[in-house]
Order: sequence, then C-alpha cells, then structure tokens
Amino acid sequence: MIRRWLVRILVALAVLVLAGGGYAAWRFGHPAMPADTQVLKPGTAAPGALTVQYFGATTLVFSDGRNAVMVDALLTRPDMRTVMFGKVASDPGKVDLALRRAALSRIDLLLVTHTHYDHVLDAAAVAQRTGATIVGSPSTRQVALGGNIPAARIVTVHGGERLSAGDFRVTVIRSLHSAGDRVPGDVTAPLRQPASAKDYKEGGTFAYLIEHKGFRILVHASANVVSGMYREHGVHADVVFLSTGGLTLQPPAFTQTYWRETVAATGAKLVVPIHWDDFLLPLDQPLVPLRRFLDDIPLTMSRIAPLAARDHVAVRYMPVFGPVDLVAAARTGR
Repeated sequence: MIRRWLVRILVALAVLVLAGGGYAAWRFGHPAMPADTQVLKPGTAAPGALTVQYFGATTLVFSDGRNAVMVDALLTRPDMRTVMFGKVASDPGKVDLALRRAALSRIDLLLVTHTHYDHVLDAAAVAQRTGATIVGSPSTRQVALGGNIPAARIVTVHGGERLSAGDFRVTVIRSLHSAGDRVPGDVTAPLRQPASAKDYKEGGTFAYLIEHKGFRILVHASANVVSGMYREHGVHADVVFLSTGGLTLQPPAFTQTYWRETVAATGAKLVVPIHWDDFLLPLDQPLVPLRRFLDDIPLTMSRIAPLAARDHVAVRYMPVFGPVDLVAAARTGR
C-alpha cells in the first residue's frame, strides 16, 4: 500500500515537472519554518538534572545521568528511494555514530509508540548496544524478536501499565495513530531485517507519561486522540512532546480538538513539536520540515500559534543531539 502511494506521488511529480516546474518545486520542496520559530538551547546541565536529547522524528532520550529512557528509535533514516523501492534496515555505522555523538552508552527502557518503521527501525540495534529493555505492543515484541533481542528484555504492554527505571516512572497510555494510516494491522511473526517498509505495520499506538521526581513529561507521538484520554484520567503534564505531522490532512477544527485534548487537558505550559521534520533525510543534515506533498508544517503551526497564545503555552523546538535541561526549559521557555 505504501509503495503504491509513493509511486503515485512520483508519477504526479513527473507530470507537474513537465507541466510547470515552478509549482512542482513549491509543492514538492521543503517549506521554510516560520520566522518566529524558537529552539531550546542545549548546554551542560547540573549533575542529576533531567535532560532530553532529540534525534528527529519522534526519537527522544531522557536522562538524569544515572538512568535513561528512550522513546522510539530512528537513527538510520533511510532515504526515499530505499523506502519506496527497496528494503529498510538499521545501518550499524549510523547507529553507532549517533549514539557516540549523543554520548549514550546505557539506556534502561526503550518505549516504542507504534511499529511503523519510522518509529522502530533501530530499536533492536539500539537495545543491543545499550542493554535497553524494549517496551511496546505485541507487534513491538515481534520486531524485537526479529532483531535477536532476548525475550527477557522485551515488555509487552496494552495500556495502563507502570514501569520504572531509577527515578523515572512511566505510565503507558493507549492512544490512536493519526488518521489515514497507510500501513495498518499487526506484525504477527518475528520481523527480520532487511524488510519492506510496509512490513512494519502500526500494531497499536501508545503515548507515554514519564515522571521524574515530580516533573511530568507527556510524549504524544501520533497526531490523534481518544476523546478524554487525559482529562478523564487526571493526567497532568509540565511538558508535552506533541506530534504535529499529519494535522494539515485534517480540517482546521481538528487541530483545535487535538490541542484541547492533549495540551489544555493536561495543563502543560511548554509544548515541544515532534514528527515535523523530513525523516527521509539523514541526521548529518539540518532538520527541515516535511515536503509539502506529505504535509504543510508551517500551516499547522499557524493554526497552533493562536491556541498557544490564548492558553499562555510556550512552543519551542528541540536542537538535535545536544542535551537540554528540561526542567529549566519548562520554567523559562529557553
């Protein structure tokens, strides 16, 4: 399904190039981010401080210097041609380079939000190198088994579970994938690499509430919600890492509902957009928004800006690799 969809895009692109190169360049290019985009500043945190590192898409690592919790794992970032026509697999060199650059040698928990390749491709490779226990759906278990991760280091969840690692406390929350899922279904057998991108089926979607010494972080990595999923369960957050990819495929009113259910409902005063960048480009290039034929991130942010202003919420982007003192960022917006 995903391959047919991408082939159609290429055919459309060829037609547009022949019919009008200017429009094709606009429609299939990377838009510029809004001029008022603000990025949190990386720096050296005090010993024991809670930091976060970002690797594009939805890949995040939270650490206090003793323990570390990772969300999703996409470090290889295969290009469009490979995703469309080939098979995807972890690139050991790229994984090792990213972990070294981020100074990550030990991860306790690797929380998988769902099993599309752009969330889970490098989960087994990272777990092999860092000793992480992989947490996720039954489909996540099959991906981990296919990557030769021992069953004892795989935790299968369904929603509502609580896990811990040092001072970190994690609550698993059942969620929904964004509308228009092009690779639905479950992974039902160990998934070995290389594999087609369409073999990485969604497998069920989770959000994660990560608490550290009373500070609460919500990672909501797919742009959809179950109505009342946070408000009705009394979930509060200081920071929300919020997926913004795919929102322009929905009516403008959906963004208002999405904001209300994820940000207003939790009382967060800092929102960090995730899943906004073109994950078909490597990490050694600066992050840029998704191409317009996939999404229009600046349009999404123009819809979010008045909601954030109304609710006095700071919207800040993450740098890549560099650690950010998360508690200080939530307090100052810098």
